Amino acid sequence: MGIIEYLINQSIEPKGLIGKLMLMTMNMAHKNIFNFGLDNIRINDNSKLLDLGFGGGEALKMISSKYKNIKLFGIDFSEESIKTGMKNNKKDIMNGKLELIKGDIEKMPFPDDYLDIITAFQTHYHWDNLDKKLLEIFRVLSEGGQFIIVAEKYKINYHMEKYKTKDELKNIFEEIGFKKIEYMETKYNMFIRGEKCKGEANAYNKFVYTSG
Repeated sequence: MGIIEYLINQSIEPKGLIGKLMLMTMNMAHKNIFNFGLDNIRINDNSKLLDLGFGGGEALKMISSKYKNIKLFGIDFSEESIKTGMKNNKKDIMNGKLELIKGDIEKMPFPDDYLDIITAFQTHYHWDNLDKKLLEIFRVLSEGGQFIIVAEKYKINYHMEKYKTKDELKNIFEEIGFKKIEYMETKYNMFIRGEKCKGEANAYNKFVYTSG
């Protein structure tokens, strides 16, 4: 395995000392894109928010500092991410404001229609089976809930073979059942938001049936 492939694998699933250093680096390096995303997300102070692939937990920490009464969750399949995220957000975990979960985005431990906001910062371009993950995200979102992807464009172009363009992303969001889709980009970053509107469970069920 070459050094580039090794570092990519560490960014996907950080492990050991190198993984720990990778997470610390990402916490610092990604602050600008976290701010870009958070500046464009509509958040109510009493929302339930889940961050997917939370890495070192910096985005969760930033959200917590802005919203006193928000309930936060993070899910990641890396044990090192869980450890680093817990260390970085110790106070919020101890007071029950934040819960970190080691798990799979395709099989999340939440009931239907549970979460108000789901975010994915700098992570979706590593996902296999994007459509299956979007289905699970749609399932656990409440009516009126929003799902947001924020990422650097060059990483999307490097890692992804499809769903790289604005039209491709909007189309898969629409197929899953998301409405009120908004897309924006800067020179370096992109942002897409979709909302689960009332009655769109039917669209979800139709997609599950035809995809299965």
